[in-house]
Amino acid sequence: MTKVKVEIDADLQDLVPQFVENRKRDLDSFDLLIQNNDLVALGQLAHKVKGAAAGYGFMQLSQFAAEMEKAVKANDPKVLPEILKKMRDHFLNIDIHYVIM
Repeated sequence: MTKVKVEIDADLQDLVPQFVENRKRDLDSFDLLIQNNDLVALGQLAHKVKGAAAGYGFMQLSQFAAEMEKAVKANDPKVLPEILKKMRDHFLNIDIHYVIM
């Protein structure tokens, strides 16, 4: 997959590395929760990631988390692995550019 350019506010530059590490752990947590069919915890984590990602400017990641949250609310677990794959592929291929906003 090609790199995906993501523009992030330069004021957040010191915080983004920890944000990225936390989201990598969340990807692993999503995988485990899907395997265990723990839809309650999955919905909570998706909601958290949706808000955090949007707050930092990772809008596509936030959108994938929103898709996951919507699927959980609709009790449609069969689509979750594909959403997680798209989320993981996107997130692991981001190319962060800091810009003054």
